[in-house]
Amino acid sequence: MIMSVHSLRIVKKLAEKLSVFLLLVAVVGMIVWWRRDDNTQAVLKNTNIPTDTQKTAQSTKPISSPGFNKKQYSVNDPASIWVVVNKGRILPADYVPANLVENMNLRSEPATALKSLINGAAKDGLKLILVSGYRSYTSQKSVYDSYVATQGQAAADTFSARPGHSEHQTGLAADVGASSGKCQLDKCFGDTPEGQWLAANAYSYGFIIRYPQDKTSLTGYDFEPWHIRYIGIDLANEVNKTGQTLEQFFGLPAYSNYPADYYQLKTGS
Repeated sequence: MIMSVHSLRIVKKLAEKLSVFLLLVAVVGMIVWWRRDDNTQAVLKNTNIPTDTQKTAQSTKPISSPGFNKKQYSVNDPASIWVVVNKGRILPADYVPANLVENMNLRSEPATALKSLINGAAKDGLKLILVSGYRSYTSQKSVYDSYVATQGQAAADTFSARPGHSEHQTGLAADVGASSGKCQLDKCFGDTPEGQWLAANAYSYGFIIRYPQDKTSLTGYDFEPWHIRYIGIDLANEVNKTGQTLEQFFGLPAYSNYPADYYQLKTGS
């Protein structure tokens, strides 16, 4: 059948209208897609869901400052302020640190630093006190054995060091608390104004929170917001910046449990 000229004109007009309609649909689709993508990026930017770029940035953490000398002091000598004591690294039973300050029960260097820390807290209206300092091998054995007797060895090992494995024997560790006695030697100390101040400022005086809340699998001990360890201002700043444990910072093995064989720390090593 041959279409008339009139019919061809009608078909042509319909085709033109259909083309315009399809073009408009395509334009609207592009606008909707663009706005949706833009909104999605805005949402990602303002929420905790990181974009690929943000993920890369968040996963990159500084290891240490360029030129920082990790061999300045020994990590194996009990007399060194950088000595690393843990469940796999044991102190000699007869080791007694030199220069213990009697009224502080700490070595002279950390004793002086702790006084400055306490004064710094006082300037901010907070009163911190030393609860416990140096403990001999024999004293630590007594403390540990008492916990084993009352709570069992498995439980005791999560919060009390076996003799020879306690930082307190080095004379470089201190347990501190609020002068009010609130949450003394308790995890809730971390929620007190004193505990929060300590966590934020200890590194400025050469101390670190040795057993952080999120590092139990690496340190082998429960969170102890009251236990601070003196390592000197330079190293404390590095550890604070990197968020690492001493084991991580120095590339040493981490022990969540006591191994069959210990690394024996020795004076002069």
